[in-house]
Amino acid sequence: MIIRPASERDRAFIVEMARLACVIEDRPLPPPESAETVGLLPGSGDQALLATDENGLPIGAPWWFVHEPPLLRTPDGRPLPEMAMAVIERERGRGVGTALIEALAVKAGKRFPALSLNVHIRNPAARLHTRTGFQVAGKGRGRFGVALVRELR
Repeated sequence: MIIRPASERDRAFIVEMARLACVIEDRPLPPPESAETVGLLPGSGDQALLATDENGLPIGAPWWFVHEPPLLRTPDGRPLPEMAMAVIERERGRGVGTALIEALAVKAGKRFPALSLNVHIRNPAARLHTRTGFQVAGKGRGRFGVALVRELR
Protein backbone atom coordinates (compact mmCIF):
# COMPACT_ATOMS: atom_id res chain seq x y z
CA MET A 1 0.00 0.00 0.00
CA ILE A 2 1.15 3.52 -0.81
CA ILE A 3 -0.28 6.58 0.94
CA ARG A 4 0.08 9.89 -0.83
CA PRO A 5 -1.56 13.32 -0.86
CA ALA A 6 -4.75 13.32 -2.90
CA SER A 7 -4.91 15.57 -5.95
CA GLU A 8 -7.71 17.03 -8.02
CA ARG A 9 -7.59 13.96 -10.28
CA ASP A 10 -8.63 11.88 -7.22
CA ARG A 11 -11.77 13.98 -6.62
CA ALA A 12 -14.25 11.38 -7.96
CA PHE A 13 -12.79 8.72 -5.64
CA ILE A 14 -12.93 11.12 -2.66
CA VAL A 15 -16.61 11.77 -3.44
CA GLU A 16 -17.25 8.01 -3.42
CA MET A 17 -15.42 7.69 -0.10
CA ALA A 18 -17.54 10.56 1.30
CA ARG A 19 -20.67 8.66 0.24
CA LEU A 20 -19.41 5.58 2.10
CA ALA A 21 -18.38 7.65 5.13
CA CYS A 22 -21.83 9.12 5.65
CA VAL A 23 -23.90 5.94 5.63
CA ILE A 24 -24.39 2.92 7.87
CA GLU A 25 -23.86 -0.42 6.12
CA ASP A 26 -27.54 -1.40 5.86
CA ARG A 27 -28.63 1.92 4.33
CA PRO A 28 -28.48 3.04 0.68
CA LEU A 29 -25.62 5.34 -0.32
CA PRO A 30 -26.62 8.99 -0.68
CA PRO A 31 -26.27 10.57 -4.13
CA PRO A 32 -22.91 12.24 -4.84
CA GLU A 33 -24.58 15.65 -4.99
CA SER A 34 -26.52 15.26 -1.73
CA ALA A 35 -25.96 17.80 1.05
CA GLU A 36 -24.80 14.94 3.27
CA THR A 37 -22.05 13.92 0.84
CA VAL A 38 -21.00 17.43 -0.19
CA GLY A 39 -20.85 18.48 3.48
CA LEU A 40 -18.11 15.91 4.12
CA LEU A 41 -15.85 16.84 1.21
CA PRO A 42 -12.51 18.51 1.83
CA GLY A 43 -12.21 22.14 0.78
CA SER A 44 -9.27 24.01 -0.68
CA GLY A 45 -7.54 24.53 2.69
CA ASP A 46 -8.15 20.99 3.91
CA GLN A 47 -5.93 17.90 3.56
CA ALA A 48 -6.87 14.62 1.87
CA LEU A 49 -4.71 11.52 1.52
CA LEU A 50 -5.17 8.53 -0.74
CA ALA A 51 -4.13 4.90 -0.27
CA THR A 52 -3.44 2.82 -3.36
CA ASP A 53 -2.81 -0.89 -3.76
CA GLU A 54 0.22 -2.45 -5.44
CA ASN A 55 -1.38 -1.77 -8.85
CA GLY A 56 -1.92 1.92 -8.10
CA LEU A 57 -5.68 1.54 -7.67
CA PRO A 58 -7.25 3.66 -4.91
CA ILE A 59 -8.45 1.69 -1.89
CA GLY A 60 -9.19 4.32 0.74
CA ALA A 61 -8.94 7.95 1.73
CA PRO A 62 -8.99 10.06 4.90
CA TRP A 63 -9.27 13.82 5.02
CA TRP A 64 -9.97 16.67 7.35
CA PHE A 65 -12.34 19.55 6.82
CA VAL A 66 -13.64 22.39 8.92
CA HIS A 67 -17.40 22.04 9.27
CA GLU A 68 -19.64 25.00 10.03
CA PRO A 69 -20.60 24.92 12.79
CA PRO A 70 -17.63 22.89 14.00
CA LEU A 71 -18.22 19.61 15.78
CA LEU A 72 -15.72 20.52 18.51
CA ARG A 73 -13.60 23.51 19.48
CA THR A 74 -10.30 23.98 21.28
CA PRO A 75 -10.48 25.33 24.85
CA ASP A 76 -9.78 28.82 23.45
CA GLY A 77 -12.66 28.55 20.95
CA ARG A 78 -10.92 27.67 17.69
CA PRO A 79 -12.70 25.05 15.56
CA LEU A 80 -11.07 21.63 15.40
CA PRO A 81 -10.83 19.98 11.99
CA GLU A 82 -13.11 17.03 11.50
CA MET A 83 -11.83 13.79 9.98
CA ALA A 84 -13.76 11.70 7.48
CA MET A 85 -12.53 8.45 6.01
CA ALA A 86 -13.57 5.37 4.10
CA VAL A 87 -11.93 2.23 2.78
CA ILE A 88 -13.34 0.13 -0.05
CA GLU A 89 -15.08 -2.98 1.23
CA ARG A 90 -12.63 -5.60 -0.05
CA GLU A 91 -9.74 -3.91 1.80
CA ARG A 92 -11.41 -3.53 5.19
CA GLY A 93 -9.87 -5.41 8.11
CA ARG A 94 -6.38 -5.35 6.55
CA GLY A 95 -4.88 -2.36 8.38
CA VAL A 96 -5.65 0.21 5.70
CA GLY A 97 -7.87 2.30 7.98
CA THR A 98 -5.31 2.33 10.78
CA ALA A 99 -2.52 3.35 8.40
CA LEU A 100 -4.66 6.12 6.92
CA ILE A 101 -5.64 7.52 10.32
CA GLU A 102 -2.02 7.54 11.48
CA ALA A 103 -0.81 9.24 8.29
CA LEU A 104 -3.49 11.92 8.53
CA ALA A 105 -2.74 12.44 12.24
CA VAL A 106 0.91 13.14 11.41
CA LYS A 107 -0.11 15.76 8.83
CA ALA A 108 -2.77 17.31 11.10
CA GLY A 109 -0.41 17.43 14.07
CA LYS A 110 1.70 19.99 12.21
CA ARG A 111 -1.25 22.43 12.15
CA PHE A 112 -3.76 21.44 14.83
CA PRO A 113 -3.74 20.30 18.46
CA ALA A 114 -6.38 17.60 17.80
CA LEU A 115 -8.65 15.97 15.24
CA SER A 116 -12.37 15.42 15.77
CA LEU A 117 -14.87 13.16 14.08
CA ASN A 118 -18.55 12.35 14.18
CA VAL A 119 -19.48 8.68 14.18
CA HIS A 120 -22.89 7.00 14.23
CA ILE A 121 -23.24 4.82 17.31
CA ARG A 122 -23.91 1.78 15.07
CA ASN A 123 -20.93 2.34 12.78
CA PRO A 124 -18.49 -0.58 13.05
CA ALA A 125 -15.63 1.87 12.34
CA ALA A 126 -16.14 3.32 15.83
CA ARG A 127 -13.94 0.49 17.15
CA LEU A 128 -11.19 1.46 14.71
CA HIS A 129 -11.37 5.06 15.84
CA THR A 130 -11.06 4.21 19.53
CA ARG A 131 -8.18 1.78 18.81
CA THR A 132 -6.33 4.63 17.09
CA GLY A 133 -6.62 7.05 19.99
CA PHE A 134 -9.96 8.79 19.54
CA GLN A 135 -11.97 9.28 22.71
CA VAL A 136 -15.60 10.21 23.27
CA ALA A 137 -15.95 13.97 23.64
CA GLY A 138 -19.74 14.30 23.72
CA LYS A 139 -22.83 14.22 21.55
CA GLY A 140 -22.20 14.34 17.84
CA ARG A 141 -24.38 15.27 14.91
CA GLY A 142 -27.67 13.55 14.32
CA ARG A 143 -29.78 11.48 16.62
CA PHE A 144 -27.15 8.76 17.08
CA GLY A 145 -23.95 10.73 16.46
CA VAL A 146 -21.02 10.62 18.88
CA ALA A 147 -18.26 13.25 18.82
CA LEU A 148 -14.76 11.81 19.16
CA VAL A 149 -11.45 13.62 19.56
CA ARG A 150 -7.82 12.59 19.22
CA GLU A 151 -5.17 14.78 20.78
CA LEU A 152 -2.21 15.27 18.45
CA ARG A 153 0.25 17.22 20.62
